[in-house]
Amino acid sequence: MDTKHIDLSERSREILKTIIHAYINSAEPVGSRTVSKKAGLGLSPATIRNAMADLEDIGLLFQPHSSAGRLPTETGLRYYLDFLLEKEDLSWGDQVAIEKGLMFRPADLVLTLKRAVQILASFSGHAAVVSVPRLTCDYLIHLEFLRIRPGLILVISVSDTGMVQNRLVQIDYDIPEEKLEQISQYLSSKLVHMCLEELRSVIIEELKEEKRVFDVLLEDFLDQMKRSTEQGEVFIEGKLNFLDKPEFSNVSRIRAILQTFEEKEALLTLLDRCLDSRGVQIYIGSEGLGNEMPACGMVLAPYAGSDSPLGSLGIVGPIRMNYARAVSLVEYTAQVLGEKFKES
Repeated sequence: MDTKHIDLSERSREILKTIIHAYINSAEPVGSRTVSKKAGLGLSPATIRNAMADLEDIGLLFQPHSSAGRLPTETGLRYYLDFLLEKEDLSWGDQVAIEKGLMFRPADLVLTLKRAVQILASFSGHAAVVSVPRLTCDYLIHLEFLRIRPGLILVISVSDTGMVQNRLVQIDYDIPEEKLEQISQYLSSKLVHMCLEELRSVIIEELKEEKRVFDVLLEDFLDQMKRSTEQGEVFIEGKLNFLDKPEFSNVSRIRAILQTFEEKEALLTLLDRCLDSRGVQIYIGSEGLGNEMPACGMVLAPYAGSDSPLGSLGIVGPIRMNYARAVSLVEYTAQVLGEKFKES
């Protein structure tokens, strides 16, 4: 929603900010007397009521019923986020705790990602999410294949960032162990700083020129592996924090949110969109996951490796979350996580 055309006086901006801060703390409609006490403008409740009515007329506030105070609309919240939000500085203690929590050995990067969402969920009191770097865009230094049962292969990959990933690849036929060993040796000989997509292209091109005993198996296997890794993976922590928020006491609403977390597809789409952005992105209500999580806000940021984003992480909470703190938490955690990847 575009808020650039909205022109508010300094007094109206202060009143809107006061209402939103009070709403963040209470989850309740905010009345003129509360604003009069908190805004520090020296205005009477009657004057503030008139100003609130003006903000309602231009679509920044609404009144849930005639005897209630006002609540911000999505447009009102977006205006606040675009023009009035002041980021909260993290305490030294918070910074140290995040840095210590994200210490790892190179082989433990997946555990570090899980630790990152645990930290964000704990420090924010909301849910936290992180997308795992996808194998298709990682440079590989090792691939190993283990036959679990007919048609099911465990793929163990190691990237040059130190990321160790285990993925199951389902195929419609069985590959004997000796064939898997043959494929493993062949692929290992080709792994010279290639990502999976590059490796696949090179091998398919070679197969056009030179037939091999396992050419059909290899091409199909790489296709299956590519599809598996393209699905992406996301870690989530703190889902039950939603149960503590009064606006999610409705059973159908909390069920829809938990189902979205369980299915993950819409969440991954939004996290992937964030990879193309610079810095922290904030989505509220219909801007984010729309019908799936209409009463939620999301604060997301990409974390980077040596030269490009690897994934995204962030906080998911009620639309009235404390964005001033959430932005700082997400920004700092993404920064520290990126530094750890570079060090590895």
